[in-house]
Amino acid sequence: MHGGLNLAREKAVKRIALIGPAAFYIGLIIALVAAFMSPSDWLFVVLAVLGVVVGLLNITARESSPFLLATIAFVVTVLGMQMLIPETGVSIPMELTQLAANITTLVGAAALIIALRAIYEAAKGG
Repeated sequence: MHGGLNLAREKAVKRIALIGPAAFYIGLIIALVAAFMSPSDWLFVVLAVLGVVVGLLNITARESSPFLLATIAFVVTVLGMQMLIPETGVSIPMELTQLAANITTLVGAAALIIALRAIYEAAKGG
């Protein structure tokens, strides 16, 4: 009987472990599809919630620093491109700009959770 409980617990842990990656991929698909639609408040709420799920369930303590660095690089690059490309006279398609905003919302929410977790860990001394 005790072995059956452990097996059920292992299956539950494996199912939960799939939620984080699924939330990330679903978020990317929504970000891509929504780039071709008019933006709405619900879109950013959905992407932010999925980002929080990713941050809570998908990124381990060991992956925190690389994820935060990649997020910073992504956001800085997107902002830089949005500022510099129009200066050259080249126009950026609205869909590309919206896709970048959508992905920034998704990974930004995840980064917020991971950064708060890192701050908490540093503050408690471990």
